[in-house]
Order: sequence, then structure tokens, then C-alpha cells
Amino acid sequence: MMKVLNGKELCRTLGFSTTLLYKFRKAGMPYHQIEGGRAYYIADEVEDWLRQAGYHQQKIWSK
Repeated sequence: MMKVLNGKELCRTLGFSTTLLYKFRKAGMPYHQIEGGRAYYIADEVEDWLRQAGYHQQKIWSK
């Protein structure tokens, strides 16, 4: 089942800060946005992107 999350939910689910969320977005992390609305994220897409970008999770996502 596809999990669609807002930014806070994504941070809580994947265990990173909002600061890191914005760094990841700047680096090209996938997100979706309805015109004029908030960004939302599909957890599986984000996890795949993190792995492909060379990140791994022990306690936190890092390279």
C-alpha cells in the first residue's frame, strides 16, 4: 500500500529532522505538489531515492 505523507509525517516515519528534509529536497528528493498546495511525499519513492543517492539508515540517514 502506498503511503502518502506530509513533511512532518515523513520526518517522523523515516526518522530525520525537517532541516534534513529540506536538504534532501534541495538535493533532488522526489515530492509531489498540487498547484499552490503543500508538498507531499510517497514514502517508498523517498526511501528508494535515499538509497540510490548513497544514504543508509542505522539510527539516522547518513552517507
